[in-house]
Amino acid sequence: MIKPIDRPVLLSGNFGELRATHFHSGIDIRTGGVEGLPVVCVKDGKVVRVSVSPTGYGRALYVEHEDGTTTVYGHLQRFNARITALVRQIQYEQESFKIDEEVRDRQLIFHQGDTIAFSGNTGSSGGPHLHFEVRNTRSEHTLNPLLFYKIRDSRIPVVRGVYLYRESASGCVGLVRRVALKQSANGRYTLGQLNIPAGKIGIAVFVTDYMNDSWNKLGIYRLGVVAGKDTLFAMQMDSCSFDQTCFINEIKDFDCYKKKETVYRCFGNYQGQVMGVKNRNQGWITVGEDSIVPVKIDLKDINGNRATVTLTLKGKEAPVQEEQEVLRYDRSYSLDLSGATLDLEAGALSASVPKGMKIEKDTVSGRDIFVLSEKDVPLLKKARLSVAGEFDRKALICEVDRAGRKYPLATQWSEEGLVAEIGYLSRYTIAEDRQPPVISFLGKFPDGSLKFKIKDDFSGIATYRGEVNGRWCLFSYDPRYNLMRCSLKEPVFVSGQVNEVKVIVEDRVGNKNELLVKVKK
Repeated sequence: MIKPIDRPVLLSGNFGELRATHFHSGIDIRTGGVEGLPVVCVKDGKVVRVSVSPTGYGRALYVEHEDGTTTVYGHLQRFNARITALVRQIQYEQESFKIDEEVRDRQLIFHQGDTIAFSGNTGSSGGPHLHFEVRNTRSEHTLNPLLFYKIRDSRIPVVRGVYLYRESASGCVGLVRRVALKQSANGRYTLGQLNIPAGKIGIAVFVTDYMNDSWNKLGIYRLGVVAGKDTLFAMQMDSCSFDQTCFINEIKDFDCYKKKETVYRCFGNYQGQVMGVKNRNQGWITVGEDSIVPVKIDLKDINGNRATVTLTLKGKEAPVQEEQEVLRYDRSYSLDLSGATLDLEAGALSASVPKGMKIEKDTVSGRDIFVLSEKDVPLLKKARLSVAGEFDRKALICEVDRAGRKYPLATQWSEEGLVAEIGYLSRYTIAEDRQPPVISFLGKFPDGSLKFKIKDDFSGIATYRGEVNGRWCLFSYDPRYNLMRCSLKEPVFVSGQVNEVKVIVEDRVGNKNELLVKVKK
């Protein structure tokens, strides 16, 4: 397997690292801040799937190989001429910029080293790079590409902190101690004795890995925790399943991640659902009063560079805790709150949480805010939130942050009320969107393109369409810049005359707008 880009492989993201909603399924290869580098087929294969999307991987190719693997190339600027012709044909047939098509029978066969595309920055990309994956074709499990490539790396993982958690008698988990660490030149960290309340203790590690010639922060490959003589937690990121995406918050500390800290939790009720992760006794360390438990944390990157943390835990008398009503992680619930109903499956919570539901008032709209928890709690399974009442089709269920900003959810409307799936126990309310999207013509540009700015102030853009002289025309759409763009070279334009160009945009609650401009080619 050769490199997909003919330059030294430097990573801005590695396999399995913690992301907001998932484990990273590939590697992100830096392209020096530029687009348009040739992307080659890493070994003989056939293009079996093409996708174009305003979000996600943007322009992407899926190439199947005879050895049972499939390679994926994402955020591409453009495809090679042969693939581009096919993609344009599909887009015009479907009258859609966004496509995701199986093309197994189109005989798009390439040899190792053939240029199949050019690197870019499309979709949900934060800067020019190539997203590259290796998958098991049959299972679609992603494989760590660094099992196939050797990248020069002699840098030791940097441990920035060790965090200690305690499970209460009610099953709730809370942070009891945080120990910040200074970087060690040899990767060895000795913390000595840490006094903590006796009970079930969980360990988490704030760790960052780096590679030579790069300052990008990367995830850790291997992590293990030994307490006494027992291995309580072991993780090795060789493979991932898309089915385990929902368990990302079993591994990462959600609250720390919001503060840009990559903290790996080495305990949890459902960590065994994650490929490459095993724990014993759910990773909990039982520390009795006045007992001492030695703990060793072992961390490695894929090249074997190693860091270790040693410490001892000494149990002290635990404070008496008041009994509290909780939502247990292993039970299902249907909870009513002044016209709202929360349906929660067993296993939706990673641990039991205090029951803290209440009603507040939105100081601007006067509507109820349904507070489902005192602090945001990520769910391992989506929950159902329904709000009874008479609402028109412009109404939406919205999440409300602490500053009062509202984030609309995909909402189903019925005669009984509104329903939405939620991923967090958080704060929710009802809001309405009665304003249509705004469309602005930015003009004709020297590169022969027409550009339009489209923007919706609340519910978000659901559909967009461009027509020229009454016929569908291929427009690209980039929601990062609220930009629709088409080329005057599209076949629906007529040379030497004025062409009528219409852009039609609709938001998620049906508000619609259109703009007609006349352009001479």
